[in-house]
Amino acid sequence: MPPMIISSVAVIPIRLPLREPFVVAYASYPDTLSVLVRVRTSDGLEGWGEATPDPHVTGETWRGVAETLRHDLAPAIIGRDARDREAAMLALDARVEGAPAAKAAVDIALHDLLARAMNVPLWQLLGGRARASLSISRVISMAEPSAMAETAARHIAAGFHTVKAKVGDASNPNLDVRRIAAVRDAVGPDIAIKVDVNQGWRTPGVATGAIRAMGPYLPAYIEQPVLWWDMEGLAEVRRQTGAVIMIDEGCHGPRDMLRAVSLRAADLVNIKLMKTGGLLSALKLNAIAETAGIPAQIGTMVESSIASAAGLHAAAASANVKTVEMGGPLMLAEDIGDAGAWYDGDRVTVPSAPGLGIEVDTERVKHFSDAWWTVTA
Repeated sequence: MPPMIISSVAVIPIRLPLREPFVVAYASYPDTLSVLVRVRTSDGLEGWGEATPDPHVTGETWRGVAETLRHDLAPAIIGRDARDREAAMLALDARVEGAPAAKAAVDIALHDLLARAMNVPLWQLLGGRARASLSISRVISMAEPSAMAETAARHIAAGFHTVKAKVGDASNPNLDVRRIAAVRDAVGPDIAIKVDVNQGWRTPGVATGAIRAMGPYLPAYIEQPVLWWDMEGLAEVRRQTGAVIMIDEGCHGPRDMLRAVSLRAADLVNIKLMKTGGLLSALKLNAIAETAGIPAQIGTMVESSIASAAGLHAAAASANVKTVEMGGPLMLAEDIGDAGAWYDGDRVTVPSAPGLGIEVDTERVKHFSDAWWTVTA
């Protein structure tokens, strides 16, 4: 394959409305704020990527990501060979420390471009298909117990067999217990309930008490019950409660995964491309987890079809990824791609079309974008 020299990078902030507000322990989101990236080569090939930052998780803001991409990251890859993804990402790391969501957008675009050029689906480029289809769960925003129970029942009626309940009220953990009790009563004994605290209980003491009180309602696992930086506290909660613990905000990349393994801090890990800085780093993190016997989940920041497709391809290509929560296309009232067609109830079938396997509607991108900048040499 001849060199594929990057000639331009488009940076496009977009705002997409959600079907209903997404509420977690630390924030409420009425819409999704993303920055799209379109990488083009001198011979007319292109690939799409997406950054969906969260200031509480990735340390980036929407407008900050757009500026970082425009002025720092996009110029760093102009003139490079798009085939050399590792070299491109190292160049970005040399230019800017951190900025994982911004880097993820470039990483995804390069993978999409190369897979399209090779005329293969992204999952094949990532190692081949480990499974033909994926099963996802639906998320229940944090609300009053009765409202969460009603939402859970609606998801189960729609054909889902697993739900994830958002909790995390450090000032009133008993209300969180009532939330999970109400959801369990609504869905019955055979539905798996994942409990995502999003750091909300903050300290190991509060987390331990709340988890023990939730025991009768049989949570499948407890996700990130303490503050992201307190990995020792997470390990203590795991030891004290015997619960299945998932690390999320506390694990951004391979180094964090190594530390979690060393401390025996978690049974599961939630891998999000926006935290890891893209697919290359996610694969490294997953390899460490798999070696340690820790199954992975591919999670979402509620992204559009672009980043959702990338996460689904990564999940399809990895046997260690046991659960998937790439539900962005189901949660958006408006999208700029067609990945929503991949979903049927709780099953997702990742297609064999080249690259990400989606069609990006550029007219809709323009409709939902604040600006459109193109960086060239």
